[in-house]
Amino acid sequence: MPMQIRHSPRPCASGPHSPSVTGTRAPGWTATMLRPAGALEHRDGPRPTLVSSAARSQLKILHPNSGHGATTATRAVAGSDVQTSPTATSARVEGKLLLQSSDSPNSPLRLSLQLVSATVPGSDGRGVRGEAVALDAVISKGETELDVELLWDKALGAPGAVVVTNNSDFPVYLRLLSLSSPAVHFVCNGWVYPVDKHPYRLFFTNDAYVKEKTPAALLKDREDELRLLRGEGLPTDKPLQKWERVYDYALYNDLGNPDLRKDLARPVLGGSKEYPYPRRTRTSRPPSKADPASETRAPLEEGIYIPCDERTGPVAAAPNLPKIDGHFGSLADVHGLFDSNAKPFAFPVPQVISANRTGWRTDEEFARQTLAGANPLSIELVTEFPLTSKLDRAVYGDQDSKITKEHIQKNLGNITVAQAIEKKRLFALDHHDWVMPYLKRINELPGAEEKGEISQRKSYATRTLFFLQDDSTLKPLAIELSSPHPEDERLGATSTVYTPPDELKAGAAASDTFTAWELAKAHASSNDACKNNYVLHWLGTHATMEPVVIAANRQLSVLHPIHKLLKPHFRNTLDTNSTARHIVIGAADQRQNGGFYRNMHEVNFFASKYGMEMSSKAYASYNFTELAFPNELIKRGVARGDTKKHEELELLIKDYPYAVDGMEIWTAIKKWVTDYCAIYYADGDRAVAADSELQAWWSEVRNVGHGDLSDAPWWPAMDCVDDLVETCATIIWLGSAYHSAVSFGQYAYNGFVPNRPTITSGEMPADSGAVVTEAEFLGSITPRTETFALMALTMNPPVKPGEPLMGERPDTERWTSEQRAAKALLEFNAKLDAVAEAVKKRNADTTLRNRNGPVEVPYTLLTPRADPTAPHVGGIPNSIAV
Repeated sequence: MPMQIRHSPRPCASGPHSPSVTGTRAPGWTATMLRPAGALEHRDGPRPTLVSSAARSQLKILHPNSGHGATTATRAVAGSDVQTSPTATSARVEGKLLLQSSDSPNSPLRLSLQLVSATVPGSDGRGVRGEAVALDAVISKGETELDVELLWDKALGAPGAVVVTNNSDFPVYLRLLSLSSPAVHFVCNGWVYPVDKHPYRLFFTNDAYVKEKTPAALLKDREDELRLLRGEGLPTDKPLQKWERVYDYALYNDLGNPDLRKDLARPVLGGSKEYPYPRRTRTSRPPSKADPASETRAPLEEGIYIPCDERTGPVAAAPNLPKIDGHFGSLADVHGLFDSNAKPFAFPVPQVISANRTGWRTDEEFARQTLAGANPLSIELVTEFPLTSKLDRAVYGDQDSKITKEHIQKNLGNITVAQAIEKKRLFALDHHDWVMPYLKRINELPGAEEKGEISQRKSYATRTLFFLQDDSTLKPLAIELSSPHPEDERLGATSTVYTPPDELKAGAAASDTFTAWELAKAHASSNDACKNNYVLHWLGTHATMEPVVIAANRQLSVLHPIHKLLKPHFRNTLDTNSTARHIVIGAADQRQNGGFYRNMHEVNFFASKYGMEMSSKAYASYNFTELAFPNELIKRGVARGDTKKHEELELLIKDYPYAVDGMEIWTAIKKWVTDYCAIYYADGDRAVAADSELQAWWSEVRNVGHGDLSDAPWWPAMDCVDDLVETCATIIWLGSAYHSAVSFGQYAYNGFVPNRPTITSGEMPADSGAVVTEAEFLGSITPRTETFALMALTMNPPVKPGEPLMGERPDTERWTSEQRAAKALLEFNAKLDAVAEAVKKRNADTTLRNRNGPVEVPYTLLTPRADPTAPHVGGIPNSIAV
């Protein structure tokens, strides 16, 4: 993560929830896409037109079965004989229908459409249906725009929904139905399968109401739709099919594959105190034979169930990557990967070496990347010295840091360690407690069964200290590498402390030799890259957001204003996560041809089979409220102030690109959410507390989706506007800017593995200044095969062309009928445009040394807008779409 998964070509639409890519992308991955097909004209002339069912005999009927007329469709929707408007008073309403088919060209399309009144209820309380019309047309594969005519009786008032029945033999994706008079827009963004799979689909207009203010004629349809999405009445043990729309929860019990091999069993994450975890999307696949508590793996070629509207492309294919044994022998070998004649193909040059090939080796750049690199979220203020461990001494013995004042005093200038702490100038990257409990098992890899699949590991738990200098740059002071006691883990850690040797300062970094200090930096970077991958990235965005998405679809109607606010920030999340479980974060699977496929992260990161378990341990201390951007900065001690007055927040590291850019984006998000919520909750806290769907959503997020932590005291009560605004702003932040910051810099920095290895092996020399050859240095970090795989899966730009960026909604003028909401969105976009300009100016300011650093790489991961003059700047997507 990020990774690139290649797919078979498939023309796709580009709506916010439409199948807009040629394939599904796993968490933080980039993928090769095709641009959406343009609007297609009818092959034999003008665009086909919808006509009333009464007039169908005047057309060439392409389907022989006329049994799906208005009455059948009506009864399927309502479950009773609802009233239908008489044809005599119905008038033609012109409009346009934007849709897409994935079927072969020249497929006969057979749809029935029927408008529903929002204001005139029938005898059963539901809105009276207008007369059904039928569409018989031939469409081509891809995106098509049709001119349509529907029938509507003005006596029925305003339409509030449309019922669509698909009598074709293939599914069709409806993006938008727009009527001209009355001007009504149905932003559909949903698949309609043939009637044997979907008896009907009902799409509401772009109006928004809380349930309690819903027009009475639409209320039952609103409730029915949510019951359908919750899967009420369906057996929970029956595997869900690709056309179904059920949103439900399950444990992470599908990561292992014990039926394939015993060593591929993995613990169930979630539902226990030992392994707490957020919930994933339920699939109801049968249990494993070897472990009934685990779910069987889906075949690699089939993919994993997600509700059909979440599927944005064909199933991602598990990659076939060449195996290239051994380690690189020289830096020239690594650089050779980027030569135009490289075999099997040339990789793009990672940014970290694109302008300066040696800058990555400097201590200044090593430190700068903690503020503006692939992981800018782990640096913390040191408030006590020496650093202490929170691990249980009865289990792990003494795990406190062995870095002493004598190790670091020589690099503090004229101040003491106590003064550095008092002046808030001592910072740390401390990954010790996360790594140490698993380190003995990690360093025993590969096991007997895994040889040839997993490379040798020799890792350490790391702590790194930095000193904040007057120019706002950080100076590395010491790196501690720790291992479990060789005789008994209960005897504590054995640790070695490395400090910058004098000869490195004199210019040894430019030579063809390395030192043990540089190897120690590689180990610290490996710890940081792994923590970023499994905890900050996967857990912090993908896994924790999934139950929020599930609960929103189960409890918030598409008519709900908060559903409309958050929906763009959910785009692709379930699709991406299902792909991740399928081919990235699990254990292994058998290919259709009998070949063996080992899932990528167990191969490419040093934590291997224990990485997901380790993320579960991190989840035990998860706190949603601390993820609001100002709270997160204050928690790490890199900022101080009142979290409720973010405009007054003070950064302790003034030139901290992630924090500076992030604060401007957070401020814009918070203003947008505040303005939006004020429209629909004008009655203030009372309106929030009385909103039944909102309360059901948040209760389900807390008590089911994050049920293992439901008793935590920090959950927002969701009984006031402040809670609603802060919660929605945090969700938007996590799904957009935060995800960009921890995901999109991976090829830029990890793509050149000597800068940021993901695997380490080999014993460390005891002396910081010990000379290490190039071959020895490279022989201690990520091997060739894993390097190739890591680069091949992350090399494309993480933001694909056409991806909706923060604040963008395709059909912007149609997403809502509320003009105040539309105006607030335009203001949000204007603020994001201003942030993008401000970031560009800061990156051009040479006095801000952390903006570019020795490698001359500008910090652009929090640039909201794409920059055509800088191809690597793709902007921030609305959602975890990659």
